Amino acid sequence: MLHTGGESTTLNCGYGHGYSVREVIDAVHRVNGRPIAVEELGRRAGDPPHLVAGADRIRRELGWTPRYDDLDVIVRSSIDWERKLTAQSGSR
Repeated sequence: MLHTGGESTTLNCGYGHGYSVREVIDAVHRVNGRPIAVEELGRRAGDPPHLVAGADRIRRELGWTPRYDDLDVIVRSSIDWERKLTAQSGSR
């Protein structure tokens, strides 16, 4: 257990393929039904052109696999979670 000084680890969650920032922004627009403010800038020095985290280790070590592979479903779930947190914090 971490609170008793046990080891920690970092595990990537996902399907082993990624989405571009533009694809995520477009999905948020679709799912949310309204635009969000976006400021597009050039690539920063040192940014990789393509980066996707592998999720093999979490599958191997924990037997975990993600349930959602549709970006719109993932965004909807995230927005719903944020709204629930906002509602809970407002009721305190």
